[in-house]
Amino acid sequence: MNRDELIRRYAAGERNFALVKFSDPALDGIDLSGTDLTGNNMEEFYLARAILKAVSLVNARLFEVCLNSADLTEADLRGADLRRASINVANLTYADLRGARFHNTSFYKANLTGANLSGTDLGGCDFWEANLTGANLEGSSLHRTNFRNTIMPDGTIRNS
Repeated sequence: MNRDELIRRYAAGERNFALVKFSDPALDGIDLSGTDLTGNNMEEFYLARAILKAVSLVNARLFEVCLNSADLTEADLRGADLRRASINVANLTYADLRGARFHNTSFYKANLTGANLSGTDLGGCDFWEANLTGANLEGSSLHRTNFRNTIMPDGTIRNS
C-alpha cells in the first residue's frame, strides 16, 4: 500500500492496517492516530513528525526507523523491535513499551513521562536530556545506557 492509498483509507475511517505491506517508507508528518499496525514490518521507515497517538505497533519491526518529533502519546509498542531507531524529541507520554527492544536507540530530548519501559532492552541507548518522570524501568537492561542531563523517574537529574 502506498502513502496516498493509506491516507485515503484512513480518511474514509479505516483503522486496521495490521500486517499490511507498505510500499512507501516515507510517511513523515502522517496522522495515523488510533490505527492498528500490529506486526507490521516498517524497518528503516521515515516517520518524523508523524502523529501516532494511541496507535498499536505491538510486535512491529521498526529497526532503524526515524520517529524524530513524532507524537506517540499512549501508543502500544509492546514487543516492538526499535533497535538503532532515532526517537529524538518525540512524545511517548504514557506509551506502553513493555518488552520492546531499543538497543542503541537515541531518545535525545524525548518525553517518556509515565511510559512503561519494564522489561525492555535499553542497552547502549542515549537518553540525553530526555524526560523519564514517572516512567517504569523495572527489569530493563541498562547496560551502557547514557543518561546525560536526564530527568529520571523519581524526578532527579542524572548525568552518567
